[in-house]
Amino acid sequence: MADDPLEHTRMTLGEHLEELRKRVFRSVLAVAIAFGLAWWQQDAIQAWFMGPWNRAVEQINAGLVEKADATLAAHPEMKRSELFETDDPSDLRVRSRIDPRLHAFKIGDMFFFALNIAIYVALFAAGPFVLWQLWQFVAAGLYIHEKRLVRIYFPFSVGLFLSGVAFCFYLVVPVGIYFLATTISPDKAQQSQGLESYFGFLSTMCLAMGLVFQLPIVMTFASRIGIVDPRTYSKYRAHFLVGALFVAAFLTPGPDVYSQFLMTVPMLVLYEIGALISRLTAKPRRTG
Repeated sequence: MADDPLEHTRMTLGEHLEELRKRVFRSVLAVAIAFGLAWWQQDAIQAWFMGPWNRAVEQINAGLVEKADATLAAHPEMKRSELFETDDPSDLRVRSRIDPRLHAFKIGDMFFFALNIAIYVALFAAGPFVLWQLWQFVAAGLYIHEKRLVRIYFPFSVGLFLSGVAFCFYLVVPVGIYFLATTISPDKAQQSQGLESYFGFLSTMCLAMGLVFQLPIVMTFASRIGIVDPRTYSKYRAHFLVGALFVAAFLTPGPDVYSQFLMTVPMLVLYEIGALISRLTAKPRRTG
């Protein structure tokens, strides 16, 4: 009789529960330590979190200054103080500028903003360790060659997730904020952004993009272990396009066409990359 490839992983229910308890305890401890460090350095971390908002506001206000200067040049009879705070040419504070400070509309907004930032930083910092603990627990039900694939793919998975978060943080969110805040000219409607809404937009977009960047790994892994034929990806390319539009609409907060577009395009590119790698690396599934 052929050897059972899972024989070396057999555990009783009690052993499974003990293994789960050990993995959960290590994960919680890692998150708690990361949270403590994040709370200790909250001033620096909060300044970093404000980066996308500050970059977008700086770009918007620079555009308003250019627009005001062009208006004054076209209408010499106007006083500079009609568009700027003062008549001093060195004073670039245009009246319709956006305040770079975020607003707290409720008493607890400032505290929960700081708390949420510390929690998210802790989860991101401890995330790779937590995911590894999860993989170690799940690995008991995998074949030996599938465990080997997990060890190979895991670093790439973490790298892609962090790349997706960074791509969103430094590009997608600032661009999204810029277009959303300029849909109506700021000299006609004053933009007032709250701490809670900004954090919700930033965290949702970054987490969603990090998950989207897992697409090539998921596609390649599924083909590698024989679950999906690589030719299926090319066959259902059009279906994926429609699905990507729905996923982007679901993951992006509010009816934000710009953010949906900036999320859909990477999904399509990542899908093609995953399909290409799958064709190059796919092998028939073995049973031992």
